[in-house]
Amino acid sequence: MEMAKIFIITVIYGTIPLVIVSVIQAIIESSLKLHQQIPEESRAARGFELYLLQFVSDLFFFVILPTLVYYWVYPIMPFSGYKSGVAVGIAAYALGSLPYATSLGLRLKLPTPLIVSTLFFNLLKLTAALGVITHYMNY
Repeated sequence: MEMAKIFIITVIYGTIPLVIVSVIQAIIESSLKLHQQIPEESRAARGFELYLLQFVSDLFFFVILPTLVYYWVYPIMPFSGYKSGVAVGIAAYALGSLPYATSLGLRLKLPTPLIVSTLFFNLLKLTAALGVITHYMNY
C-alpha cells in the first residue's frame, strides 16, 4: 500500500479514539465542575469554539505529528505493533508532558483535580492514538 494512503487511513483511525476520549473528558469535567475552580478572570470562555480549538490541537499533537514522526522512525525501530505504540506513548508523555504540566500547575496554583484530570485524559489520548498509529503503520 502506498504511504500517502496509509498516512490518511492512520490519521482517520487515529482520530477515532481521540474523539471518544475527548467526549468522555468533556462530560466528566463538566459533571464534576472542574473548571469552576479556576478564578473567573483566568478562565477561558467555554463553548463550541474552545472544544474545536482543543480538538484541532489534540489532532495535530496526538495524531498527525506522531504519524509523521513514526513514518520516518519505524524502519529503524527494533520493535513494532500496538504494544510498542503504547510504550512509546507512555515514554513520550512521561518525558514531555508530565513534568511541564506538573510545574505549570504548581506555579499557577491550578486546582489539583483539574490538573489530574487533564494529565490522565492526555495520557489516554496519546497512548490510544499511538497504539492505533503503530498498528496501521505496520501494514
